[in-house]
Amino acid sequence: MTIKPLSDKKVIDLTHVLAGPYCTYQLGLLGAEVIKVESPRGDMTRPWGGEEEQINLGLGTGFVAQNAGKRSIVIDIKDPRGSAIVQDLVKTADIFVENYRPGKMLGCGLDFDKLSSINSELIYTSISAFGQNGPHGHRPGFDDVIQATSGFMSINVRGDGPIRTGGPVLDYATGMHATSAVLAALMLLEKTGKGQHIDISMQDVTMLLMNRHTSIAATTGVPLPPLQDREGPLLGRYLTRDGYVMLAGYRARHKRTILEALGLTEYSSMSSAQLNSLSEQIELDVERVLKSKTTAEWDEVFSKFGVVAGGVKDLIEVLATGQPEARDLLTTVNSSFGNHQVSTIGYKINDSTFEPGTHVPLLGEQTEEVLLELGYSNEQISDLFDKGIVNQC
Repeated sequence: MTIKPLSDKKVIDLTHVLAGPYCTYQLGLLGAEVIKVESPRGDMTRPWGGEEEQINLGLGTGFVAQNAGKRSIVIDIKDPRGSAIVQDLVKTADIFVENYRPGKMLGCGLDFDKLSSINSELIYTSISAFGQNGPHGHRPGFDDVIQATSGFMSINVRGDGPIRTGGPVLDYATGMHATSAVLAALMLLEKTGKGQHIDISMQDVTMLLMNRHTSIAATTGVPLPPLQDREGPLLGRYLTRDGYVMLAGYRARHKRTILEALGLTEYSSMSSAQLNSLSEQIELDVERVLKSKTTAEWDEVFSKFGVVAGGVKDLIEVLATGQPEARDLLTTVNSSFGNHQVSTIGYKINDSTFEPGTHVPLLGEQTEEVLLELGYSNEQISDLFDKGIVNQC
């Protein structure tokens, strides 16, 4: 797709780790120019994972996944001269995104009031753990902490207690929600002619991910109990010969089609009352039959019959199905280390998707380039480098 909705927008990205960078990555996928402002130490995720060489280059897998297509400039924003450079960047920008602890930007002279006085149409986005106000607004937090403090872990209880999910789902969900907020703010800008300040909290987003649970708890004062691996007949996780499948027999018609796919045709034409009365025997037969084939074999059966069931796969197995490839979910980008597979926007418009720029930047790779574009002279740039206010690999 050649036309991108944000191709005329510039983003100043003062984010680090995952939630903020994933928001600006999404904005970049939509066509915005993203200038990533990093501290002299670089984004915390640069050494996260991968081969020794790529980690030494600051291109760890944790960084690459949501920073392709951005331009990196290193600025010490704690120094007034560094803060002044960011202010210069904001003069020609449309969107500013930060995810520092509340109060940090004020201390650096980069708060909303200051930057909106420089650019009255600026969309200023603040992403934080708990939000910019409230009794916990001052607290820092990462994905795992928010999983604990938001109630999210309380609905995921296994074995000896509440568990953390395997992936940083709250970081990525917050990044997506922040992107949605930026798009809404741009529409408000069109209507009002005024810049907007977005305040988005990881805990708020997490409670939205549990929307039904949150609504019930707030209405009744009673939290819902955690779900289990097996919620009822033909509803939950079952053992196969070599792994697991998930069955979703929520209604009688779902149960009947699953039973037919399993070859248990003696049950598949029964009424709801009959299925309920024989539920214990049916469960025993289902468990016995499922153990006769592998997870992959059952997944093929479920696909053939079109039933609401599927094999429990790891990511390599999912990629091997060809479905992500058919959906253009991933694309190839390059870096000084080599090629990487990273995600596209995750949806299609007119049968096309949005992809990132093709390069993952080294720490501060475009520092000098961006400063020259801002009109800084070679002498000024050399002085900033000499004083350690800016840097470049």
